[in-house]
Amino acid sequence: MITRFGMAGTASVRDEVLNRLRGSGRILVIALPLARLAAGMLALGGVVAAGITGYWMAAGPQALDRLWPAATEALPADGVIDMPELVVNLRRDTPSRFLKIGLSLTAAHRDRERLERAMPQLTDSLQEFLRNLDQDDLEGSAGLHRLRSEIKRRFNLILSDPAGRQEVVTDVLLRSLLTQ
Repeated sequence: MITRFGMAGTASVRDEVLNRLRGSGRILVIALPLARLAAGMLALGGVVAAGITGYWMAAGPQALDRLWPAATEALPADGVIDMPELVVNLRRDTPSRFLKIGLSLTAAHRDRERLERAMPQLTDSLQEFLRNLDQDDLEGSAGLHRLRSEIKRRFNLILSDPAGRQEVVTDVLLRSLLTQ
């Protein structure tokens, strides 16, 4: 004889639970956790609303403006300044002899005038740099990335502010690049 808590009792309890799940009890298995989740979300929303209301009542209506400040006036987007196209000789030991390049520089509006005043120095620095390249330096996307990065670094060195302000040229855009 097997007792109520023996093997036969466990199997029958398990079968009874499985039979309930197969029938109308299946809806309860799905609906009850969803209802608990919805009730928890409502409770969380109520707590957040009560917290914001309490903060507003204690600190006044201006406190919400300090808590979530309005979007400040947007700074104007960076401007694009076109450099004149350059044709330079590449190093003598390279199969391509000439490089034609067109660049555009991206800079903040406050730095535009400064950049235009320094254009002769930038052009001279660019020519000097490009004449020391060969065709292998321009191969693939990695070569173009290195070219753009080095030009940007050189231009920012020329335009550097003694006060140590951040970079003036934010990006170098290649409009055209041709080797012959």
